[in-house]
Amino acid sequence: MRELLARLRDWLRRDKLDRELVEELRFHQRQLEQDATANGVSAFDSAHAARRQLGNVTVTLENARERWSIPSIDNFFQDVRYAVRGLRRNAGFTITAVLTLALGIGANAAMFNVVDRMMFRPLTGLKRPNAVHRVYWQSLNHGTLNTTTSTEYTRYLDLNEWTTSFDALVAISERDLAVGDGEASRERRVGIVSASYFDLFDARPAVGRFFTASEDQTPQGADVAVLSYAFWQTEFGGRNVLGTLLQVGNTRATVIGVAPKGFDGVNDANPPAVFIPVTTFAASTGTNDSKTYFSRYQWSWINVLARRKPSVSIAAANTDATNAYRRSWQKASHDEPGYASIETAAPQAIVAAVRPGGGPAPSLEARTALWTGIVATIVLLIAVANVANLSLVRAIRRQRETVVRLALGVSRGRLMFQSMTESMVLALLAGTAALIVSQWSAFALQQLLVANVSATSSSLGIDWRMTIAVLVLTFFSGLIIGLAPSLLSPRGDLAGRLRGGARGGTSEGGRLRSSLLVTQAALSVVLLIGAALFVRSLNGVQQMRMGYDADRVLLVNRVNRGAQVEEATQLAMRNVMMASAQALPVVESAAWLVSAPFVSSSSANLFVPGIDSVARLGVFRLQATTGGYFRTLGTRILRGRALNDGDRMGAPNVAVISESMARVLWPGQNVIGKCFRIRADTMPCNVVVGVAEDMVQSEIGGGTRYQFYVSIDQYTRSWGNWMAVRVKGDPATLAEGIRQSVQRDMPAGAYVTVLPLASVVHNEQRSWRLGAGTFGAFGILALLVAAVGLYGVMGYNVAERMHELSVRVALGARTVDVLRLVVGQGVRLVLVGSILGMALAAVASHWLQPLLFDQSAKDPTVYAGVAIVMVLVALAASAVPATRATAANPNAALRAE
Repeated sequence: MRELLARLRDWLRRDKLDRELVEELRFHQRQLEQDATANGVSAFDSAHAARRQLGNVTVTLENARERWSIPSIDNFFQDVRYAVRGLRRNAGFTITAVLTLALGIGANAAMFNVVDRMMFRPLTGLKRPNAVHRVYWQSLNHGTLNTTTSTEYTRYLDLNEWTTSFDALVAISERDLAVGDGEASRERRVGIVSASYFDLFDARPAVGRFFTASEDQTPQGADVAVLSYAFWQTEFGGRNVLGTLLQVGNTRATVIGVAPKGFDGVNDANPPAVFIPVTTFAASTGTNDSKTYFSRYQWSWINVLARRKPSVSIAAANTDATNAYRRSWQKASHDEPGYASIETAAPQAIVAAVRPGGGPAPSLEARTALWTGIVATIVLLIAVANVANLSLVRAIRRQRETVVRLALGVSRGRLMFQSMTESMVLALLAGTAALIVSQWSAFALQQLLVANVSATSSSLGIDWRMTIAVLVLTFFSGLIIGLAPSLLSPRGDLAGRLRGGARGGTSEGGRLRSSLLVTQAALSVVLLIGAALFVRSLNGVQQMRMGYDADRVLLVNRVNRGAQVEEATQLAMRNVMMASAQALPVVESAAWLVSAPFVSSSSANLFVPGIDSVARLGVFRLQATTGGYFRTLGTRILRGRALNDGDRMGAPNVAVISESMARVLWPGQNVIGKCFRIRADTMPCNVVVGVAEDMVQSEIGGGTRYQFYVSIDQYTRSWGNWMAVRVKGDPATLAEGIRQSVQRDMPAGAYVTVLPLASVVHNEQRSWRLGAGTFGAFGILALLVAAVGLYGVMGYNVAERMHELSVRVALGARTVDVLRLVVGQGVRLVLVGSILGMALAAVASHWLQPLLFDQSAKDPTVYAGVAIVMVLVALAASAVPATRATAANPNAALRAE
């Protein structure tokens, strides 16, 4: 080790030591010359005598320099300089290879960033992050395993009481609530958390304090709030806010602290601006649930985070949480009707990733993003295969140079290392460009995943994890590319190869080049099939009849921001808002409703004569509304009539049901006049007066369409904060005018928000847009790269076989024969790759199918269409080399023979 350190120290100052050595040798030579001159020798003879006495100065210098040199480092820098000169001389090859690799590496880095943020990235500031988990609740429903993160606050209390594996349990929910007063109020993300939340993090408040357990007690917590650092700076200018009253939703809260700078909590994509106690929010909602949220199992609205004790394994924590969940389930089944038995539901609790995307049941967006990451990897493999093919062709052209170097004594290991160094330099250039590509790709992906991935334009930018990902991808790409030329290192009779001249060895590497080309074609087929399937899925989603005309409807949400409003006041506010909206000339109709599509949903237990358990048939969604509902949303009535203004309190209870609900409850029967009861079998009968088309209420793909519609006056006069408004123009353009008109009728403190229904639906289509967009972009990119690769290989093959082609022409081959020969070779390679790619796509279809909408992953028309596209690309890529082949000169071939 001491010797190595000494050599390293001398190597770092080798220039100085080299100068000193040369100066010392010159000094000795001068001394010897002076001694010879003093003995009467002439100046010319003394110089010769001095050189003879010193011996071979060059050898002396080399022997001395070995003391302060590290051969491996010196060889490395020599190879780097050689590689840079070679790449500079071949600018066309360098630019093509760098751009191809940059696209592949950049796309992978961008997708790594997305998937990492959705599934794997540790949250900043967590204490013992490996021990912190989100609790996932699983149960069987009609034989189907359902997994959710949402549960009741009562369940959280049960987990606190009946588990021993955790040293911290946290209840958390996030809502967009109005923060501020009057015109200054704006909807902000609000963290609704238990007092134990902040203890999960290694964070101290920047100002003041966090709320304590005594301020987070049932039935109602203290009216206190903690601000985020960013909100404190932007809204209050960093001034002293302790003791300031701030309206947060329905709560008039006292600001007691400010979170530290950079504190995002468990949502680093869209961090809350304000934090309030979970019990404070629950008690302030002004609904029936606000009185029973801590004692009944009806309102599922929170997530639970848990931190394991240091000595507890994940398996033991799962067992402990499941036991508590089963006890809680048993308790709930005694208190609430409609609960399945433990034996039927088989409930279990699982502690897993804090990020839901990394949990046992990732969302459709997360699964699509993961698949897109796999697609990006395939694109990189295609790019690497393409550059490896180019490097292979380049190595074949340089084989004579390689043979000469081997004949002069250069080792094969040194040549291989030099080839690897050149490929690494090339990959590093591509990696640098890939950082730019990945940044651009991140912004494009942000547009597809904005709701789940990013809240700011910079959140998907370059960071150290992304940089490491680029470096890893760069290293492995360079390694694979460097191996291809190394496989063609000349062996055997070097003298024979030298005599063979430039034509020696030209046929080598053909099989490897063809294999790489087939690989590119196969992977391109896989991507193109995936792209076509997702595009058809997206088209199916966009063309699907949703059960309403989303393009002409606005959703108006009323927020009371105060104590519970009495029924008479609620009814008066509802009527005033309806009248204000309908008085506007741009409004066709309006209707009040309890649940808004994709925003909220309600369900109820049903009792139907002749059916023992309606609950076992599925979930039946409730919509309580006013008479103009179906006209406003554009929902078609298939049989009977719609609800109307005559369906009021005191009139016979009526209902409209969806076509699917009619089919499952009364198959093959005339449902008009049928009776069912809501909530309990002792309630008055609701008579079916109409059947409406199925409506997509909560999920586009899968799920049932069991919905029933009742008069809001007959069912509940105090529920409902949503109004649907049908407009005559563009809803996005008219939204603000309608909001201002309705806002004028709101009492002090209350406010309304307006949202185009089309934007809500558009957001729900996000996963299919992601799949179609990324698969399509990557598929086209892969196709272009494969086409360039095919063109390059065919062009080289034609140049390589030009002598053979000239002989064929001399022997009578026609132009069409030459064209058929060249084009046929390219088409055959692509056809082999296409068959292999279709087989791979068929194998992967099992995993891809759940991500598609109403589209088979083995659609033969898609497979056939992609095969035709690949053949057309092969024809186009082979056309130019084939045309060049027809110019073969038979006279030149005969003279050469």
